[in-house]
Amino acid sequence: MTSKKYMLFKAATNVISGISMVTLISLGVMYLSFKNEFVFSNIKIEVVNNPVTHKEVIEFMMIGSKKHECNSTAVYGIAYEESTNIPHRLDMFTKQYTHNTQHGTEVPNQWTLAMPESMKPGVYRVSMTGEFICNYFIFQTEKSQTYDNILLTVEPRNK
Repeated sequence: MTSKKYMLFKAATNVISGISMVTLISLGVMYLSFKNEFVFSNIKIEVVNNPVTHKEVIEFMMIGSKKHECNSTAVYGIAYEESTNIPHRLDMFTKQYTHNTQHGTEVPNQWTLAMPESMKPGVYRVSMTGEFICNYFIFQTEKSQTYDNILLTVEPRNK
């Protein structure tokens, strides 16, 4: 191999190596920003039928937008009574309204959960948690997002 061919070969391999390094760094940065991004942004969740009696279901409304394509695998709530801080799991859905929307658009979503018998009248703070599998470009990861401090008021039963 002549010195000219060797220099051209070495220059080409250096260029290819540099492009590969830039590609790997770019993919790493993309993956880290995707992995650390919240599923929903600008999210608002509230109980629409506050106050709730034991004969009613708890109606939730959420408005938010998502940046990536994420599919829900589990959704549940934990209601903490303000006076005793006793947790009650809210995971029995009576209705779900699923919206298959594109990422980047704001979406309203509603769902209703049954009132557990163990919940007494009082003021509760609910934490809603969603677990998701999210896809972006060539990446896929599991994510979880919790929205805290949703006000729920439970009134005494009417007999």
